[in-house]
Amino acid sequence: MHEASLDQFLEKSFPIANNLVLTVSAAPENETQLFKVLESAVVHGFDGRGHLREIQLPMERFPSIDSKFWHVPVEDSGKEPLLRFLFEIPSDVIQ
Repeated sequence: MHEASLDQFLEKSFPIANNLVLTVSAAPENETQLFKVLESAVVHGFDGRGHLREIQLPMERFPSIDSKFWHVPVEDSGKEPLLRFLFEIPSDVIQ
């Protein structure tokens, strides 16, 4: 998923529920692309409409990623080549 696609999806998705799980079925091919997508998700988590609570990604493919990206915990998604973002939406933001 390209950064622009992620931005468009998140703009349309907030707020729809208390929690939002965004799963990208194919993680980026390299760390440069991955960092762009992660940064975009983190920025959306700072905007007050939803807090990014966890990132799941294939740690085997990206061994340089630590257990946190900025302040957000990073978990291993296992052998699946997917990228998952878990957002928590404050109840006062839900329409």
